Amino acid sequence: MKLSPRYRRALAAAVAVGVVVGGVGLAAGVPQFASASPALSTTTYRPPQIGHVWTIMLENKSYESTFTGLNQNDYLWKTLPSYGELLTQYYGTGHFSLDNYISAVSGQAPAPANQADCPQYTDVSPGTAVADGQTLASSGCVYPASVPTIFNQLDGVHLPWKVYNQDMGNDPTREQVYNCGIPGNPAGAGVPDPGGATAIDQYVPKHNPAAWFHSLIDNPADCAKVVPLDGYAAAPGHAAIPSIADDLKSIKTTPSFSWITPNNCSDAHDATCKGDNLSGDPNNHQGGLYAADLFLKKYIPMIMASPAFQKDGEIQILFDEAFPPYQMYGNSIADDQYSGDAALGTDSANGKLVQGEANTAQSVVACCGELTGPNVTQPGDNAFNQDTTPGGGITGAVLISRFITPGSVSAQPYNHYSWLRTIEDTFGIRRGGIDVQGHLAYAGVEGLRPFGSDVFNNPSGKALQPAPSGSSVYSATANANEPPIVQVNQAPVPVGGK
Repeated sequence: MKLSPRYRRALAAAVAVGVVVGGVGLAAGVPQFASASPALSTTTYRPPQIGHVWTIMLENKSYESTFTGLNQNDYLWKTLPSYGELLTQYYGTGHFSLDNYISAVSGQAPAPANQADCPQYTDVSPGTAVADGQTLASSGCVYPASVPTIFNQLDGVHLPWKVYNQDMGNDPTREQVYNCGIPGNPAGAGVPDPGGATAIDQYVPKHNPAAWFHSLIDNPADCAKVVPLDGYAAAPGHAAIPSIADDLKSIKTTPSFSWITPNNCSDAHDATCKGDNLSGDPNNHQGGLYAADLFLKKYIPMIMASPAFQKDGEIQILFDEAFPPYQMYGNSIADDQYSGDAALGTDSANGKLVQGEANTAQSVVACCGELTGPNVTQPGDNAFNQDTTPGGGITGAVLISRFITPGSVSAQPYNHYSWLRTIEDTFGIRRGGIDVQGHLAYAGVEGLRPFGSDVFNNPSGKALQPAPSGSSVYSATANANEPPIVQVNQAPVPVGGK
């Protein structure tokens, strides 16, 4: 495809790292919190002809933590939304991390072991199928081969994919680099799951969506697509694994779908990183959204400059679940187990319990008619000592594509099941699933809305210059077949409407 000079100029502007577009903000009244009603109808809308998607999953931040200026994350908060669209009503599907990854790629609802981030890597039991494509999982966290994922669906339509995991294989005693990054054999009693980072290896299996399905880990051809982000040197019996930078050099070597898992530092999970945070300073171990910004500044321009993105690409920056910002830290962190008891300590400035200072309003809500599922009575895993309902809270998301108007904002509710349905539709998966139209498990629930014309709001793909976030705002609509209601602002409204 020959690119127009105008599109080349727009991309050159977009790949500039660290340029803060002035006047970034959100329209008054956005976000609209605690929207929990399902969509009223299933849309026949089809997304534009996107041929390459990169999904980057970050960790444990509420919308308030990320997109209102509470933290050091100007690149994600200000710069990137000016190149695409900010979704102010994007939701996780559970607490804590692992259940969100499993829901996103397979449509399976939370279960006890994956709510607990699978401390023992072992097979799901009993593993029998029930209604709506769900699987009984009273214990264990590795699903039987009968449970398909989006990656299996892509295999079925012969489209290439990869899961890129930062740091995977840095310490081969912790994870099996040539076997989907798993920590060991899940049969019988299984093996301990390394849930935390080390100084030399900040990869954790719980953030790798491919490690939890026998439909993938039992297939060497699929495990060959689950790779270290920055490549891996040749070893006896194994060729060198190319890095994402190598893959991006041509359309031919770029997968149609790329899932990118940053390590436990770069994904904003650890407030203090065990190892490198990409700052270049060996004494700087600041994590959180500061570290996530450093990661995004390195890899987003690399993707945007690639031939595949320039042709028909989309970048998606998501979070797994919402964690509230804590006043005593000035950051939303995940170093403590937020159980809500005195063991968390107190704020030395005022003597209050940490839990008492948590603003959990955005972190304990669901959207889109999310169902509980057959395995747990409290889908929220009693997070923050209160969340018993479905949902993982409001995280927000940023999407960038030539098919998305720069600077736009959508208040339409979406969640990880919506995301899965969108990816299935994007890549033309039209068979199988619970609806016999290609949608797995809870991605196929009647009335669930995939990303619509409020997201893909520049269907011609004509190149547009970056614009301040909030330049156009799409309000939520109850009926998926309604045209989106858009407010075009002459100037963006500052954060909070002030």
